[in-house]
Amino acid sequence: METPRPLKIYFLPFFAQGHQIPLVQLARLVASRGQHVTIVTTPGNAELFQKTIDDDIASGHHIRVHLIKFPNTRVGLPEGVENLVSATTSTTAAKIHMAAHFIQPQIEAVLKESPPDVFIPDILFTWSKNLSKTLQIPRLVFNPISIFDVCMIQAIKTHPEAFLSDSAPYHIPGLPHPLTLPVKPSPGFAALTESLLEGEEDSHGVIVNSFAELDAEYTQHYENLTGRKVWHVGPSSLMVEQIVKKPAIVSEIRHECLTWLDSKERDSVLYVCFGSLVLLSDKQLYELATGLDASGHSFIWVVHRKNKEGEEEEEEKWLPEGFEEKIEKEKRGMLIKGWAPQPLILNHPAVGGFLTHCGWNAVAEAISAGIPMVTMPGFSDQYYNEKLITEVHGFGVEVGAAEWSISPYDGKKEVLRGERIEKAVKRLMDRGEEGGKIRKKAKEMQEKAWRAVQEGGSSHNSLTALVDYLKALIPNRVTAT
Repeated sequence: METPRPLKIYFLPFFAQGHQIPLVQLARLVASRGQHVTIVTTPGNAELFQKTIDDDIASGHHIRVHLIKFPNTRVGLPEGVENLVSATTSTTAAKIHMAAHFIQPQIEAVLKESPPDVFIPDILFTWSKNLSKTLQIPRLVFNPISIFDVCMIQAIKTHPEAFLSDSAPYHIPGLPHPLTLPVKPSPGFAALTESLLEGEEDSHGVIVNSFAELDAEYTQHYENLTGRKVWHVGPSSLMVEQIVKKPAIVSEIRHECLTWLDSKERDSVLYVCFGSLVLLSDKQLYELATGLDASGHSFIWVVHRKNKEGEEEEEEKWLPEGFEEKIEKEKRGMLIKGWAPQPLILNHPAVGGFLTHCGWNAVAEAISAGIPMVTMPGFSDQYYNEKLITEVHGFGVEVGAAEWSISPYDGKKEVLRGERIEKAVKRLMDRGEEGGKIRKKAKEMQEKAWRAVQEGGSSHNSLTALVDYLKALIPNRVTAT
């Protein structure tokens, strides 16, 4: 008697946490459906998730990590610097991006030595298009952002006339909603995103860390435009929690910020964080502090501040004089200079808003917690994410941007004034009619996200459809029994 053997699927995550975390989660989800999964990565990147994979193996899932060498010497980086989380300058980040191209011969050798049934690389490995074609290995592309963003990129590419004017807002035509951008995309970013669109070509489709209800009409728009299929398997963190296993309860000392939050009223605190990559200039930090103070609302602010060499800078005029003493005396604010338990903060009843850089993982966490956002995009696709939050779905308020940045490491020349930040915070956090409507929409989107990952939900069904599609690609895989 013959039975179908499990699929052999190779995943290739990009060297950045925002890309790596959701792709590793996708690999774990596919392995939980009985397929044989291999994650190909470098030693420094593997360290960031190996324990999780070991736990999955112990649970009986067939998932392994195959190590290749990170080309440190060739790109001029010290040993161990293999992920953008270690970068503090654009130069280092550029070298890590370069390394992602230099690993192509190693990946080719791995695919030739033991060919998988399916290859699923991150979208940034644009060379995977020609490699998969040459080796005749079916390929799907993983895109860690929303399909909405891809539609925006396509529309901007198709309608350059949208930016002929010298004044904002710039209206983007050809999309399901009337959308605007406050600043022109930088030429470098436009070139990069167009190469990503080309990298999707010849693939069987795109897998995204989103859910169908969030991308609304944009999935159909994309599929009609490209003829490629979209699979929504997100929010991936919620999917893993529901399908693979519940998160372990870690018995560590409770972070002091959670105790501080316990003393606050429901929905009264604004959480402020710009992720692990975005480094704001001292002038911008100063304006942010004045805006938060002038808003009159309580806040927890996670500050990352490093100089060009990656060392913490001396205390300078990046905060108004007496700011820390004042907010501590009034018990109205808390600064965290280092790591913070973001998911626990966002899910605390006292937190009623999130001032964010609009990184996709942060957006997904906020949606999962039902927290409305104050949006202040830092770089790259984050300007598009802001529009999905504010103009498409209305569960956030824009601070906006004064200039477009392709890099998170170089402080912007244009500074957003404190008054602008104060106004946006008040629109959300004041207990007025507008803030109430935005909060209601955030809760509605949270319910949709949680429904999507339950059995019978859109993302749960999409994962099933994805695995079934992959099985159909390789019909003659049998094992004698």
